[in-house]
Amino acid sequence: MEAVIAKNVSIYYNGQKAVEELSFKLEEEETLLLMGPNGAGKTTLLRTIAGFHKNYGGELLVFNKPPGEAKELISYVPQSYSLNERVPLKALEVVAIGGIYKKGFVHTKLSKEVCQSAEEALEFVGLSQVKDKPFSELSGGQKQRVLLARALISNPRLLLLDEPLSALDPSARVEVANVLGKIKQEKGISMIITTHDVNPLTEIGDKVMLLNRRLVAFGTPDEVLRDEIISEVYGPFSKAVRVGNRLYCIIGDVHIHKGGARE
Repeated sequence: MEAVIAKNVSIYYNGQKAVEELSFKLEEEETLLLMGPNGAGKTTLLRTIAGFHKNYGGELLVFNKPPGEAKELISYVPQSYSLNERVPLKALEVVAIGGIYKKGFVHTKLSKEVCQSAEEALEFVGLSQVKDKPFSELSGGQKQRVLLARALISNPRLLLLDEPLSALDPSARVEVANVLGKIKQEKGISMIITTHDVNPLTEIGDKVMLLNRRLVAFGTPDEVLRDEIISEVYGPFSKAVRVGNRLYCIIGDVHIHKGGARE
C-alpha cells in the first residue's frame, strides 16, 4: 500500500501557490528525504500531508484517506517545538503527552499504562536515564530524541519530521540520525524528513525529493543527488560526491528559484 499519493497537488498559502502541480508516490515503510531551499514549500507540504493545512487542490491521500481523516495514523514533529519550558515538565511527561493527546485527553492524570508506554518510547530512543529530568535541562539532541519518543508513543504509520537535525551540534546530529535509522529498521514506519543537510540521512533514504515550489526531481538518492540536478536549485558550486558506499551532497550558498520538473 502507498503511504502517500499526491496527484497534481497545488498548495495555497497567503493567497499564493506555495507548491504547484506536485505528483509523487511514497510506498509504505519507505523514507523520503525532502530537500529544497528556504521558501521552497517543504514545511507547507508536510503540514498539508499532516492535515493541518487544508487549502490545496488535486488529490492527496494518506493510506488511501484524505489527510484530515488519517490523523490517527500520523505523527508530526515540527521544526520548532511549542513546549513552554517554564512549565516544569519531566522528559517522561513530555513523551506521555503524545499518548494522551491522540485519545483526546489533554488535562488528565497520567495512567500507569501511558507512563509505561512513555518509558518504553524513551528506552527506544536511548534516554531511559533522563525520564525524571526536566525537559528544559536537556541538551538539544536529547530534546529532539524526547520529541521523537513523543511522536512514537501513539504507534503512527507515518512520521513527518521537519528539520530534525537543524540547530544541533555534529555529535547530536549523529545521535538523532541513528535513532531515525533505528525507527526505519525496527519499526518500519514510513517517514518524510525535511532537511538542509541530507548527508547524515542518505543511508536511510529510499527516495529523495528536490522541491522548489515545483518538483525538480524525485527518485532514489543515486538518481536525484547528481551535480546537474542539485545545481538547478543550489547553484553551480553544488556537488554530489561518492566516498566508498556513501553519497555526500555539497550544497552551495546560491539558491536559484527555477520551476522546471525532472523525475
